[in-house]
Amino acid sequence: MLRFLSLGLMWVALWHPKVQAEATIHFTTAETLVVNGRGYSRPPHEARIEDLPGTWQTVALPHSMTRQLFPDAAGDSALGPPTTVTWYRLLVPFMEPSDKPRYLYVPRWKSDGQLAIYGDRGLLYQSHANILWNGWNIPLFIPLDNTANAVPPKLIWLRVERPRDSSGGISTMWLGDGDSLAWRYRLRYFIQVQLPSASSAAFLAVGLFSLFVWLRLRVEKEYLLFFCISVASFLRTLHFHVGENPLTMSDAWFTWITINSLYWMVLITHFFLNYLHRRPLLWLSRIICGITLVIGILTLPSFAGFLNAYALSPLVYIALLLIGSLVAGAGLYQSRQVHSRDGVLLSSWALIGMVLGGYDWLLQNNYVDIENIYLGPFSNIVAFLLFMHIIFRRYVAANVEVKQVNASLQLRLQEREDELLRSHQRLREIAQRQTLSDERLRLTQDMHDGMGSSLRSALLAVEKGQIDASMVAEVLKDCIDDLKLTIDSMEPVQADLLLLLATLRFRLGPRLESAGIGLRWEIENVPPLDWIDPRNALHILRILQEAFTNIIKHTQATEIRVITAVEKDRVLVKIIDNGAGFSVAQGISNSGKGLGNQIRRAESIGAEVNWTSNDAGTRLTLCLPIERQRPATLF
Repeated sequence: MLRFLSLGLMWVALWHPKVQAEATIHFTTAETLVVNGRGYSRPPHEARIEDLPGTWQTVALPHSMTRQLFPDAAGDSALGPPTTVTWYRLLVPFMEPSDKPRYLYVPRWKSDGQLAIYGDRGLLYQSHANILWNGWNIPLFIPLDNTANAVPPKLIWLRVERPRDSSGGISTMWLGDGDSLAWRYRLRYFIQVQLPSASSAAFLAVGLFSLFVWLRLRVEKEYLLFFCISVASFLRTLHFHVGENPLTMSDAWFTWITINSLYWMVLITHFFLNYLHRRPLLWLSRIICGITLVIGILTLPSFAGFLNAYALSPLVYIALLLIGSLVAGAGLYQSRQVHSRDGVLLSSWALIGMVLGGYDWLLQNNYVDIENIYLGPFSNIVAFLLFMHIIFRRYVAANVEVKQVNASLQLRLQEREDELLRSHQRLREIAQRQTLSDERLRLTQDMHDGMGSSLRSALLAVEKGQIDASMVAEVLKDCIDDLKLTIDSMEPVQADLLLLLATLRFRLGPRLESAGIGLRWEIENVPPLDWIDPRNALHILRILQEAFTNIIKHTQATEIRVITAVEKDRVLVKIIDNGAGFSVAQGISNSGKGLGNQIRRAESIGAEVNWTSNDAGTRLTLCLPIERQRPATLF
């Protein structure tokens, strides 16, 4: 859209009403004189035509000489390389005086070397560029009488000095005021210079963007190939619009770039077609790479002493047309075999490009009218649009494919999530059933070992008449306490050890009070114990209950102290009484279940229990870890 807008604005800028425009003079014939010499000389300040040797001849414009395909082998002499100076003489018809300046418009001076233009005898214009790359494709718009009281010249002279073995030519010329000629010049300048320059710069800019995309993705090779073809096209197009001023490099190196950039374009196009049809011909790739390498080496400026790359360029371009046609034809055949639409499109235009390249070769060597337009830059524009079309199609296709893959993955992921959810729900139900079964088993075993054992012992004693009513009451109180603690262990304590101790105090407080034992509660805050669950809570309650029961039954203590403390990574629960002590070693080795049960319960929850006893009383210390490694579970 921006390009079409630019073209529209250009046409608006070029359009001028011609109501008051002066009639133009179109020069279609001229007289010419050819003078051979050696070396290049600066153009004289005044044209002294009468001193020139030879006879003037009338020629039709545009005038050109075909180029030698095989240059002369003669090298440079001490006087310099062989040169030819061609003079053109234009007779200007009588023109009415005008207050508007008049201009000489030259669509193309197609020659190597130097150009100088004289009005009568005075120098009006001279080129200031390299010998070979001198802006020959840039039209000229030269003022003839742009000073006060200027008189239009009666004769116009053109002096063209060029290498003798190169071609030369001059187009028809126009003379008139700015209103009459400016639109012609601007249109020609736009087509020959600005459009090739702008299009190649746009191609290169998009190519740089493509390079950044490739540097990010790395797996998409077409982005790198697009960048390479944009660089080669930019370098190839330079000679159409540069040279009006001296180049920043020598003619030899600019010739090397201009020639080899075409081979690079063919080589990259070949690889791009291989990427499209996925059926590369190894032998063809080797031939193209080998020829490109050989041409690149032979045309280096280092070999200019015995091989003139510029002079041999017509033959080099013929070889290029053959190779390019082979690449395009092979690419078209392979693309048709695999039904690659993009490959067929690009290879077809490559074949058309070879035809247009043949036309440009004829124009370059003066076999057709030199005022014609070179088609190579416009072929590159179409190729640029085709490459963009292919890249865009593949980008869209890749996005669609990615979306389809993402949708498929999302569907599969949703199915797996649903499956995992169902499996999770089944496992939770199994785990809940297993937990209920484990809890039933735990409670059954605990009641069997605790309250059941006490009831069986009491029953046997009653049957044998070895127990009185008070002892039976004591047994029943122990059984009731066991039952209450079992029920309390099922309540959630939320990792709060102090809440568990408070429950124990609430349950055993009445028994201690009835036994005449005082309770001192020296509790301080302790860290939460995340590993406390109903099972572990019951073990802690049983250990402490056993300690209180032993104190009530065996020590005749009058006071019990309950203390909590934190020591490194453990929480300590201490129960200290002032009753009669006992032998700890004997109590542990005793076949009874008291101290041994406490030790086993402590070990089952990763804790430790120890006793210190003397005549002043007994101290039980239960050491509980703040954190402990829990067995891996599903939930």
